[in-house]
Amino acid sequence: MNAQSPSRVTAIVTRVSLRPGAEDAFAGWQAALTRVAGEAPGFVSIEVVPVGPQVPDWHVVQRFRTAAALEAWRGGPARAECLAALAPLLHAAATDEAAPDFQALACVTEVIATRVEPGREPAFRAWAEAAQGAQARFPGYAGTLVQAPLPPQIPHWTTLVRFATPAQLDAWLGSPERQALLRQADPAVATWTSRRLDAPFAGWFPKEAGAAPPAWKQTALVLLVLFPVVMLEIRFLSPLTAGLPPAVATFIGNAISVALVSWLLMRVATAALGWWLNPAPDRRRRVEALGAGVMLGLYAAEITLFTLLS
Repeated sequence: MNAQSPSRVTAIVTRVSLRPGAEDAFAGWQAALTRVAGEAPGFVSIEVVPVGPQVPDWHVVQRFRTAAALEAWRGGPARAECLAALAPLLHAAATDEAAPDFQALACVTEVIATRVEPGREPAFRAWAEAAQGAQARFPGYAGTLVQAPLPPQIPHWTTLVRFATPAQLDAWLGSPERQALLRQADPAVATWTSRRLDAPFAGWFPKEAGAAPPAWKQTALVLLVLFPVVMLEIRFLSPLTAGLPPAVATFIGNAISVALVSWLLMRVATAALGWWLNPAPDRRRRVEALGAGVMLGLYAAEITLFTLLS
């Protein structure tokens, strides 16, 4: 487990590898774990994230306010009971490790902010457990984050529901199962609002093939096309704007960079590297390794070229 200051949130990730046919039972287990963890002292959030497409492995991230609260949860009977219920669903034992950052997943996310009336948290958790069990069975489900109020005095819970594509998220949001859950929700217990988040740089990447590329690929491609633009501006534009106020000169340079990247260079780059951005599942590892090598080669070529020109 990672050693963190008690003043910081600490977290572990439990990696689970499901046996074939255990998906429905695992959906119910996720819901139960979310409820049990939410009742633990010091709970911050729980996040259930698939390792990747067509892979039966999941990460279950458990975040707490302090190392002591995390240790109490990790070694407590409530979590042990949950892990015992999970064991028959696995073909390998679950393992714990320090929690990585899962914000780089390619998916579309519905952010739900819920105001829970003080003292009605158990009723809300029971309803949320039923909702989690239902949504986890829908095609394209890509994990959930449930975060307790921060700070505790403000009674707002945050839930992030992820699906692989907007269409699959819409299918869940408009499903009879979800409508039935909404009818069961008691306004005296909780009220909520929601909004949708797309992946970073989503407007620059076509979605005809399904989900947008992973955020790390999007970021890598933006760096590839933005770096030469900035270097050319430093060499050729900066002397022309040297007499202007710094804010004006910077604004002009940024405006040119954004226009070139958005309207020209990203279109060329996504067309040229589309084979790497969204590889077919059966060739994913080979294509991603080749694409990573190509990107590193292009980075090296850019750096070498502008080093020689400077």
